[in-house]
Amino acid sequence: MRRRITLVLASLVAVLALGYGGWLVGPDPDQRTVPAAHTVPGPALYDQVTQRMLAARTATYTFSGSSGGGEARSGWGEMRFSAGPDDSTTFDASVELSSPSTGRLQAVLLPGTSFLALPPAKGIPVGAPWLKIAADPTSALGRQMAPLAEALRSTFDPRESLGLLLAAGPVSVVGPASVDGTPAVEHRADVDLRAAVGEAADPSLRSQFRAMLQAGVTTLRYELWLDRSGLPLKVRTDLPTAQGVFSVTGVFARWGDPVHIAAPGAKQVYDADRVEADRAAAAKKAARLLAARKKLRQHG
Repeated sequence: MRRRITLVLASLVAVLALGYGGWLVGPDPDQRTVPAAHTVPGPALYDQVTQRMLAARTATYTFSGSSGGGEARSGWGEMRFSAGPDDSTTFDASVELSSPSTGRLQAVLLPGTSFLALPPAKGIPVGAPWLKIAADPTSALGRQMAPLAEALRSTFDPRESLGLLLAAGPVSVVGPASVDGTPAVEHRADVDLRAAVGEAADPSLRSQFRAMLQAGVTTLRYELWLDRSGLPLKVRTDLPTAQGVFSVTGVFARWGDPVHIAAPGAKQVYDADRVEADRAAAAKKAARLLAARKKLRQHG
């Protein structure tokens, strides 16, 4: 069962990796070469936008599209930033993804704990569809699943996708635009992947960037739409490949509105750290019963 769970999650995380920042990938014939009026430093813009996101605390996002192979994918999510210990900030989210090849995946990402709901046919008990994964798991299954849960967390935290600005250098301010009817200001930048490798905080993301470099991709085209207060409304990354240009897009909405992000009910949870302990206890019980029966036969 553990192998089946791992294969499903690995497949889903690979899907997410195609859409860095949690968004999906599709071919984009538009090269968009409109000149910009002026530029702002990428790191300064990153600081400004992340400060606005942390102040707003909550948002929703939606995505849909297809990967380079053409498979349709869709999903949605809610996210929340909260104050953590020692002036840190925690990120939690409730997300849902679906695709024909991997089925439906739901995840609740809380500080210190993650819950993953896999497709019913992939080895999770029907009565307890949620797999609980602690931040510091004690079981082999938990340790195997923890990196995948963290990959999901890094994928959906918008600070990771915006982190491309740290490697962008000057960012062109294109000017006024609109995202779903909301006034916005469009920004564009070319991101040096060699610099992005050094800026990426997540090890799996660094590996993805290195793989792109090995494939001959050295630059990403990055676009960001901000509302009048400086909050992100939309992000888009163009990835040039030998097969053409692929576009990664994500849309934010309802900044500051209430969201519902909570752990599943206890009866619906399958604790990864208890799986092996329960199996070991069951094996010991079976061994004791076998020994007792053998003893009875010997004295019979």
